Amino acid sequence: MTAAAARVEVMRGTHRDLGVLFGPLPGLRAGDVVAYEFELPERFEPWPSRTRLERTFVLLDVGVSFANPCWQRATEPDGSVVEMDPRGRDSWYVDLVTVVQHLDRYTFRDLYVDLIVPTDGRHYRMLDLDEFADAMADGSVTLEDAVDGLRRWQRFLDRYLHVDRWPPAGWSDFPPASIRGLLESADPFGEPVRLDG
Repeated sequence: MTAAAARVEVMRGTHRDLGVLFGPLPGLRAGDVVAYEFELPERFEPWPSRTRLERTFVLLDVGVSFANPCWQRATEPDGSVVEMDPRGRDSWYVDLVTVVQHLDRYTFRDLYVDLIVPTDGRHYRMLDLDEFADAMADGSVTLEDAVDGLRRWQRFLDRYLHVDRWPPAGWSDFPPASIRGLLESADPFGEPVRLDG
């Protein structure tokens, strides 16, 4: 555990099904970053020298979570196989989330908008804006949550990916320097909780 980190519990879910949460998951908070872990089921094959323990980081200042997925291949329940592009091994998958804190428990709910951020010089790829629009249209996401989420998303892009109007070749601060201690911590945050499915 890093010196300035405090133990927290994390619950995670979606806005699509508000009654379902996964957790509690072991986590740590250091400054404005919460990091938590969970174990993927055996149908996921990790990259060489990695395990199925997925560590996710949340920037509380913008309400964005992200992880460098630990797996290279997964077998779906129907037998089909999903393979990650080897160039994606060091890429980050970013989610816009809502954040609710109650004492030392944090609840993070996915707010549809996603981003893949490569670290090899390729441009990022934004995903699922159509799902966000559908959720606004069907009332799964309130107008208030949508407006707040879009404003926070723009702050994330401006602060962490491209501070300048004409950005340089690299990212401004991604992966953020604020996660370094939690990222480099080799010890698990607690007893691993396995994701079902």
